[in-house]
Amino acid sequence: MNTSSDNSAEIAEENDTLEKQRETFVASLSHDLKNPTVAQIRALELILKGKFGQVTPEQREIMEMVLDSCKYMNAMLCSVLTTYRTEKGTINLNSEEVSIADLAIECTDEMVYLAKDKGIEIIAENRAEKENVWGDRVQLKRVIMNLLSNSIKYAYPNTKLYIYVYNEENYTCFRFENKSPYLSPERQKKIFARYISFSQNHCGIGLGLYASKKIVEAHNGIMFVQSYQDEHSIFGFKIPNDDCFKNIKRSVTF
Repeated sequence: MNTSSDNSAEIAEENDTLEKQRETFVASLSHDLKNPTVAQIRALELILKGKFGQVTPEQREIMEMVLDSCKYMNAMLCSVLTTYRTEKGTINLNSEEVSIADLAIECTDEMVYLAKDKGIEIIAENRAEKENVWGDRVQLKRVIMNLLSNSIKYAYPNTKLYIYVYNEENYTCFRFENKSPYLSPERQKKIFARYISFSQNHCGIGLGLYASKKIVEAHNGIMFVQSYQDEHSIFGFKIPNDDCFKNIKRSVTF
């Protein structure tokens, strides 16, 4: 009797079945989310074209920001679907010239009303002489959106959020500074780990910062965090801005 081999085969088959079920579930969920997102994009485009009457400048400003957010979400869902069509969840990254400063402005505009809801004032400053890097625009925007979302979520109400784009040696850097709960050195080491979330007051599964670190590292970059006992926190990343990365093919596995 070869009971051990039989059990191993059954376990392997069961694991394979569970993995396929998981991938099917995520792909189906992403597809179901994509449909209403596309519908929202089409509806907003028609409204902005005046198909349903005149739009005031104030309404146009808000709807254009919502449209940009919907388009970003649609691009992200496409990336998720692509991930689950490839082996081991690997995404091949596009290589194009991306302005980190422009991405910072774009993301800040999309988050401004979320910040206002908490009474947070966003102050952005571009100090970079060289603000462009070579990389995947959608994935880099994902990183900045994750960082901004966290910065607003965990910042104390009625405080200021500072955003800086700057250069450091051969890097273009993005960082934010806010007033938020202190993270001990031990927590700082774990903050980018998978499924780690330190908040008991917010819903989350601890994948945003983990995915962001993976994306930045795939661009040969570095994620960083600093937290001080006066409850002053800094999060950010730096990515090489050398032209030698222009034609490099890169991928990220989550």
